Amino acid sequence: MNWREFARINQVVEHTTPTKKISTFAKEWEFITNKEEVITLLSLDLEPNNLKSKKALKWITNALDIFEEEISIYIHGDIGEAIYYFNDGDSDDSTFGLTSVISLLNMDCSKSDGESYTLFKEAFLEMSALEQKWFLRYWLRTPRNGIKVGLVRKLLAKVYKIKESEIKKHNQLHSLTDLVSYYERKETPPNNLTVGRYISPMLAKAVPKSKWPKSFLIEYKYDGARYQIHRNKDRIFIFNRKGVQVTEKFPDITQIVKEWRNLPACFIIDTEIFPIDLGGQPKPFKHMGTRIHMKDIAAAVEKCPVKLAVFDCMMYDVENLLEMPLRDRLEYITKFPEQAIRVNDSANQDVFYNEAINDGYEGIMIKDLEATYHSGKRSSAWAKHKPPRFELDVVITGARYGEGRKASIFASFDIAVNGKEELISIGSVGNGFSDIDLLLLTNQCKKIVTGISSGTYEVLPRHVLEVTCDLVTMDNKGSYGLRFPRLVRMRQDKPVSDIATVEELKAML
Repeated sequence: MNWREFARINQVVEHTTPTKKISTFAKEWEFITNKEEVITLLSLDLEPNNLKSKKALKWITNALDIFEEEISIYIHGDIGEAIYYFNDGDSDDSTFGLTSVISLLNMDCSKSDGESYTLFKEAFLEMSALEQKWFLRYWLRTPRNGIKVGLVRKLLAKVYKIKESEIKKHNQLHSLTDLVSYYERKETPPNNLTVGRYISPMLAKAVPKSKWPKSFLIEYKYDGARYQIHRNKDRIFIFNRKGVQVTEKFPDITQIVKEWRNLPACFIIDTEIFPIDLGGQPKPFKHMGTRIHMKDIAAAVEKCPVKLAVFDCMMYDVENLLEMPLRDRLEYITKFPEQAIRVNDSANQDVFYNEAINDGYEGIMIKDLEATYHSGKRSSAWAKHKPPRFELDVVITGARYGEGRKASIFASFDIAVNGKEELISIGSVGNGFSDIDLLLLTNQCKKIVTGISSGTYEVLPRHVLEVTCDLVTMDNKGSYGLRFPRLVRMRQDKPVSDIATVEELKAML
């Protein structure tokens, strides 16, 4: 399959049902010789290319020798579709292979030497309008074809006649691209972990005390961000919750890990990195924005000191610990410095909880000692316990301008949770935002507006917020709402796939 054929099949399935998408690719599967490359694209198993919409638009208009205004009337949050309608005709002359296109998609677009732009321009001008549309969508990592990782796993389950649960288990340790290579050779993927390859993390649930596990330990719940740290001798990799490598943002943490002694050359650990004051006490999560977004790394380190808390271990030396109960994993976890604060004495849970709150932490985590590491799952084996207000992660779906001094920025936002087939609206939130928060969200949301209705700017579901409320309600029409919703923090570290579900919302009623 070449790029022209790949673009055409994406065009065919763009607005079809998930079942139809799977059946369409399945029919073509036996005729595709470069299956790994197809799956690389469908699963977005691509390198970060440091590209933003503004730079992409500049490169496109320069390559086509046009003004931005000439295509702006076509853009509604989708540059690819805009170019498709802007260009007339379609050519069958291009012969781009998927290998060359993937190389272009992985190209680092932050370079200022001009080489990346030159390679982009030469290839882009040779593509047909349809090829350009899908190239731009994949270039910006927003293919908009309705194909996500879960659907790709379903496709592989169908074409290789393997249970989807097995594929999901294999996918915890191997990329979908690598899985195709194993399945084509009729081999079972090995059950080993690799330093430098991100592992989908285990996720916690808000669980009432009546459903806490019988045998558990209790840990402080840190008001920071989740990071996975890999080490192979002196090589350190730090991944954020989305699986993006952010090692360069944490030179201080990297140095700390390098200096650890009496540990194996290779390991993979689960950690929380959280902001602290000069006395070492935790500060609110919003201060992490300084560390994450400042370009001057040295200044960010000085302005926002952080601390590390190790709370799990997935690989120790060459041993895979994922299938090991937490009770046994603790033997390995506790070998590391910078331990999370924990206690095994369940009788003093209330005392421990109060100490956590008084020390400035979010609350506590209750972890089942008999549970294995449920990679990629939200599991009740890890229960969150916070002060008695409902908290949930939501995604922004709309925005409105404020009044008075906030008349020039978005000041309230429509929010939604995940339903079975679509996002479910749960009202709006406008409290708890700082002026900087609102300015940042305004700039981000303006780039992804899809339409305007009665003063509300509809936006693509890209930005996750953590909100709190006094009560979750449902009216006689079945519509959900939040009483006194308030922003806790913006969650750039969380993907939209991790927001709360309608089932979790029902449990809060």
